[in-house]
Amino acid sequence: MGSLQNKIKEFERYYGFNLRSLSRSRRFLTFSIILFCLILIITYMIMHKPKKKGYYSLELEDCINSKLERFKESINSNNILITEWPVSDRDPLSNLKQDEKIEHRPDENLFLPYVGNGYIGLSLISKEGIFAFNQKSTTFPLLYNPLANIYSDTMTKKEITYVDILSGLVGKIQCYQENKNCIEVSSSVYAHRIRPSIIVQEITLNNPTKQSVTFDIIQIFSKNWNLSTVKDDNFNNMEFTVSKGIIDVIIDGKPKHLCLSIGSTKLPNSIRLNEHEFNSKHYAISVIKYSVTLLSGKLENLEPIINNLENQVIEELKIATKIGFKKLAKEHMDAWNNIWKSGFGLSRSLADGALNGDRINASLYYIASSHRAPLIELDKPVLNQSGVDNNHVYHIERCYEGFSTLSAVKLWKLPLNEKEVSNLNYLWTLTLQKHGCKGLIDLGVEGIIQAVLLSLGGLKFTHHHLETNLNPRQLHRDYFFRKINYANLSLISIEVIVGYDNHAKLYVSLDDYIKSNEEFYACDAGCIDPPVTLEKNKRVEFPVKLTNPLTAILYISNDKTHINELKHALHVQEIDIAPQQDANSIAIHKHGHSLGGLAALFWTLFIILILIFHLFLFKLIYRELCVSNNSDYNSYDYKKSDYRRSRSTRTV
Repeated sequence: MGSLQNKIKEFERYYGFNLRSLSRSRRFLTFSIILFCLILIITYMIMHKPKKKGYYSLELEDCINSKLERFKESINSNNILITEWPVSDRDPLSNLKQDEKIEHRPDENLFLPYVGNGYIGLSLISKEGIFAFNQKSTTFPLLYNPLANIYSDTMTKKEITYVDILSGLVGKIQCYQENKNCIEVSSSVYAHRIRPSIIVQEITLNNPTKQSVTFDIIQIFSKNWNLSTVKDDNFNNMEFTVSKGIIDVIIDGKPKHLCLSIGSTKLPNSIRLNEHEFNSKHYAISVIKYSVTLLSGKLENLEPIINNLENQVIEELKIATKIGFKKLAKEHMDAWNNIWKSGFGLSRSLADGALNGDRINASLYYIASSHRAPLIELDKPVLNQSGVDNNHVYHIERCYEGFSTLSAVKLWKLPLNEKEVSNLNYLWTLTLQKHGCKGLIDLGVEGIIQAVLLSLGGLKFTHHHLETNLNPRQLHRDYFFRKINYANLSLISIEVIVGYDNHAKLYVSLDDYIKSNEEFYACDAGCIDPPVTLEKNKRVEFPVKLTNPLTAILYISNDKTHINELKHALHVQEIDIAPQQDANSIAIHKHGHSLGGLAALFWTLFIILILIFHLFLFKLIYRELCVSNNSDYNSYDYKKSDYRRSRSTRTV
């Protein structure tokens, strides 16, 4: 205590400032200012606490950030999703198992780097390997991992994974630190969209340092197959390992046999990078063939099927290597771009737990990766997973008939392993089937994407029209439905925009024709007003109206007679412009709170300032009313007694 007093005295002598000479009000003001500054600093530290505890060097952080610069635009638009997984820095075989729980914060989105095409599926961070799809859209492991793991146990590293949704591929970027420089090892993987038995891995290495480095390569391939045989072969100057065998699968509690054969590129055990060597590329390709139906019986009787699958693998490997990796990649990405010609978007929300574009895009990608594309695959299967001919008509009647799936929490849970991807796909498929979309699901990936888009906006096809069943009282965000396929006749876009006056408006445009140049017509709720003719590439505005009884807020049809007759069939008793959307709900979505455009931190500090001001004001009033009166009275008593004392002194 004495040392503290000495330090205060030294401070006062050095700066010529005596704290004890200050009045109580000034001391109180000084203390309040100091307290306010401390609160400001502590609040800032809490609000800006880093999301991850960084234990990487600055060089590794800069390396990863520089590599992500080329994805910046796609990352901002949620077309590429980045995740840093809790994997080991050194052991490449310590990747997460399928049922292993991943620790992460509740507000943190982890995007599984998963590729698939409805025939095979594969996760980049799991050592479970390839998964196959059966007729019920569930998956089971093939006990084979074709991916090459690149690692070095002499350097520290940092790595991230990404999901490129538009291109249908996933990747991993690793940065290894060598002194003050970083060596990049990146790997991208895709399951070919129109050649469903092919998986391609592209590895790129860059060494900017002044010394050569060596990386080890691990390939696991097959394990625990029955009647397994492995042989090495060579096609087009590439070495391959071709495996064949049988695995046991339990389906509905019954043991079954699955015959399969897989051929994969055999890479060297290590890769040496010379000093200042850039863009060193290595490719690995795998072809997977398995029996379409699960078999039973003695294993020896299945050898002819295994041999046939092996011959198919070898033949497709020869074709794929002859085509070349650039053409294979172009075929794959063109197919995915065709799948994404239709899409959905909504304005970003800052509300707690709100559904945003990153989670929606990821869910759509996982669903699309779990379905075949029979309409664009080169070797079209006779039957799809549902057993329906792929030339089935574009049946859309009564799809989608139900609530908007945007409010269904279970449908937007991000999967963390292959099993959860399968469960997510099953839940979506079941939901869409039970709400009238079985005809679209039978068309494969193109149909299920259309069905999902319809379900998001409560859009429903009837025999003659498309209607939008969004609740006119709950349009707190902007919605964008891009190029909805109307009965395989045209592509139509619908937008719901909330204006500055908190009134929602509809915008409809005819994007393109598919088969014929038929005219299309649209009307708003109740169809009381005459229908408007839609023109190609021209937005038409409609107000959002509220009717009694409640009807759809928009109707679109290519039958003018039908849409003119709707007003007589809807039996609307009351109709008016929908009221303004709830301002508090809109503010929560836009700003994360209902306090307007200013941040919550501002309002917190503002309230603290008001409290401090009123405390100071109370202190001043107290001194003026109480302390001053007592001081005057004491001063009067002192003067009176002093006067008497002086009188008595003079008398003597």
